[in-house]
Amino acid sequence: MRRKRGQVGGSGTSRVIPGGTPAVIASAILIMALMFTGCGEKEPATNAVKVGYLRSDLHQLAYYVAGEKGFFTEEGLDVKEGGVFNAGPEEMSAFSAGELDMGYVGTAPAVTFAAQEMVDILIVAQINAGGSSIIVRSGLEAGDVSALKGRTVAVPGHSTVQDFLFRLALTEAVLGEDEVNIITLKPPEMIGALASGQIDAFVAWEPYPQMAVAQNVGWVLENSSEIWPHHPCCVLVVDRGFAERNPDTVRRFVAAHVKATEYINENPLESADMGHLFTGQDSEAVEAAMKNIEFVHELNVKGLQRYVEFLMEIGVVKVESAKSFCDTLIDQQFLPREN
Repeated sequence: MRRKRGQVGGSGTSRVIPGGTPAVIASAILIMALMFTGCGEKEPATNAVKVGYLRSDLHQLAYYVAGEKGFFTEEGLDVKEGGVFNAGPEEMSAFSAGELDMGYVGTAPAVTFAAQEMVDILIVAQINAGGSSIIVRSGLEAGDVSALKGRTVAVPGHSTVQDFLFRLALTEAVLGEDEVNIITLKPPEMIGALASGQIDAFVAWEPYPQMAVAQNVGWVLENSSEIWPHHPCCVLVVDRGFAERNPDTVRRFVAAHVKATEYINENPLESADMGHLFTGQDSEAVEAAMKNIEFVHELNVKGLQRYVEFLMEIGVVKVESAKSFCDTLIDQQFLPREN
């Protein structure tokens, strides 16, 4: 139907503006535009950051150090504790619910939740490399991993970095996965299970391995650095929308994280004391555990890609390419660059 002069709108919704001359129509459009100014505007940038991290996880000490040494304040940030979580999946669920802006978390939950499109995050920095161990119960003799044939071994969860590390160790020992009884336990439960003989060994991150040693219930068969040198472990992640709205804030947060990481490496004794306060664990155990952790901020992109390939092989992650997936998940632009 031919539209009458001064008529606007589509079929079935048209109306006539009285005195509908082009000038009047233009004025009406301008007035409507002014009336709705502000609708759809981007949220203003903020220096406030809601952060999540895992309870008693020594790998994530940099977060505590950055707060205690004032590095967040130096960067002009208002860091708020968004949640302390018992496990990585709990933390990623908080991201899904929009409760967190940034978080210190394990690679496994970050990757799996992102691959399943349950969160929209970016990995912006490494937190640590290494830092896990295979612990065997006291009284059980074992020259190497092959001695665990027919034994019960606990991992924190199937598809975790520790699970992958143990599978690598089995391959090196020419031992099939079906020749070991692999079960899942939360790390805090592993020490009691080891002491009672319910399990013969476990694979976990620090400080749990050294806690088992300090309590004389287990000993170190192999550190993860011997299985996969410099392997990625915990990462710093950010909600993608938050990063897009607040790139400078994210950059300053990462800068504070880098300062804290460097401080830990330059001040091991003081950092061990802070590790004791952060985890609430025995000072000697914490000091020993920190020797097994590489506190780093530079991302091990190839290592992360290798881990994603493992998750693809066991069917946990379904993506077309580990490389392309990592390319969209990892963003190194926020890391400080040397002049």
